[in-house]
Amino acid sequence: MVVGVYIVSKQNKKAKMVVTWKDNFILSNIWPTFGSPEIFVMSQWQRDKQTPSYLYVLLRVAIFLTFFTIWILSYTMESSSNKPKWPLYLTNWGLTVCTIQSFLSSLMLICAILGTNVLDNSELTQSALKAYKTYWITNSMATTIAFTISFVYWTLIHQPEYWSIMNFMVHGMNAILMIIDFCAVAHPVRFLHFVYPVGLAFVYVTMTAIFYACGGTAKNGDQFIYPILKWSTPGITVAYCIAIMILIFFIHTLTFFLYKGKVKIAELCFGEPESDSFSDTAMQML
Repeated sequence: MVVGVYIVSKQNKKAKMVVTWKDNFILSNIWPTFGSPEIFVMSQWQRDKQTPSYLYVLLRVAIFLTFFTIWILSYTMESSSNKPKWPLYLTNWGLTVCTIQSFLSSLMLICAILGTNVLDNSELTQSALKAYKTYWITNSMATTIAFTISFVYWTLIHQPEYWSIMNFMVHGMNAILMIIDFCAVAHPVRFLHFVYPVGLAFVYVTMTAIFYACGGTAKNGDQFIYPILKWSTPGITVAYCIAIMILIFFIHTLTFFLYKGKVKIAELCFGEPESDSFSDTAMQML
């Protein structure tokens, strides 16, 4: 009898796991909707998931201020002739998205702290949490794009003679900050959200093709922004673009599994349930 109960329990557990993983691929999960927006102002590592942590808000504000400083310096340190070409580079697109998502996160957290712990005003907290969808999209883009930019730059583009602190800040520190961000947040990473960073990359690639067709030049006078985006050889360039899209998908998938691992570690440490349980999709959706 005990053996029979054990077998049934094991089968039920296996069936539940299959259902859970299938739910990761439900098309409705593309949309940035979640049943408990409060999770977007919580850290994975705080025991009390009912109120925002002061330590966590300090971390998020510090990340935002660092991103904002790098973003400002990346533009102001350009020569006057190169400033108009600052928006041409994917590095700066990624840095901008990182800065936007860190600003939105800090804003939501500060409002949640004020509304919950200081003013006792739940309406302030709820109003701030309305930004979670925009934040979630930008965070999904920022995390994957930051990792992709750093990987591609240091493996394919970097030339040692052009080393500088600013170069490291925009191509290395961005990924470091997003790793810290990824480790700290409690909100989920959804597999189907790969469409957001891939979509951003597609828009950028389209822009570079239009830029070339219009006769634009990069900061150094080249007719291409990056060596791997030479539209004078469209076949090779398209192949590179497809490879980059696949890399973005792979990095997002890796991030998704790292998120699952992070949640399991948190469960072992605190005994808390997974923050993005896909076993009840209806409970997630607003």
